[in-house]
Amino acid sequence: MRFKYNIFFVFCFFYSLSFAYINIYPLAFDQRIDGMGAIRDFTLTNTTKKTVKYIVNIEKGRDNDMSSWTEVYPKTLTLKPGTKGEIKLYVRSPKNMPLGEYSAVLNVKELEVPTEKKDRKKVNVFTNLKVNIYGYIGKLDSSISLKNIKVIQTKNNLKLSGLVKNESLRRVNLEVLLGDSKENKTVLITEFKLRKGEEIDLSTLKIVLDKDTQVGDITKLKYIYFYEKGVGKFLKREIIGS
Repeated sequence: MRFKYNIFFVFCFFYSLSFAYINIYPLAFDQRIDGMGAIRDFTLTNTTKKTVKYIVNIEKGRDNDMSSWTEVYPKTLTLKPGTKGEIKLYVRSPKNMPLGEYSAVLNVKELEVPTEKKDRKKVNVFTNLKVNIYGYIGKLDSSISLKNIKVIQTKNNLKLSGLVKNESLRRVNLEVLLGDSKENKTVLITEFKLRKGEEIDLSTLKIVLDKDTQVGDITKLKYIYFYEKGVGKFLKREIIGS
């Protein structure tokens, strides 16, 4: 059995070396796509030590496909080590489409560019990244409900509990902050996404504080705030007591 484990380890090691990580930002598209449509710029960064070619295309979404309404440019781009490039995504739905949420997939394939003539016929495929993108038709306001929200603050720890449910007709990206009553001071503590109708237990989320923020510094912040990420829309506020 030990021999088999060693083979597995070696395989995983070479697998990790053979595939590069595609660095793309942002990793989301959640916009209204009727009317004039929506545009989003994505930034690709070549973090490898080799020149890389990227092939970009749009694939069908799992639910309420909008791939035929989606355009992406450029279809290919080549980046030298440490450089960045832009991908533009444009989605516009036809008129008179039903209200609701639609989806497609942004597909980015990474290819190593051969540097020597003898290697021209050799092309190494590194990574094939698929990003689910979502658009919605109609004024689908974001809305959430809260239940039994608690924040437990100690000298060296911070925990959340309670339920948050997405009451919207589309998915929402949420930011959770602690702050004072007038939001003169706020601290971002976690982020998460919810699909339509989805509910989450906050105790399952990881608390992420800025490296310069200590739990002891925020024990006087007695309110918890929920915002829709990206648009800055205020959704809910609750006092968390002493």
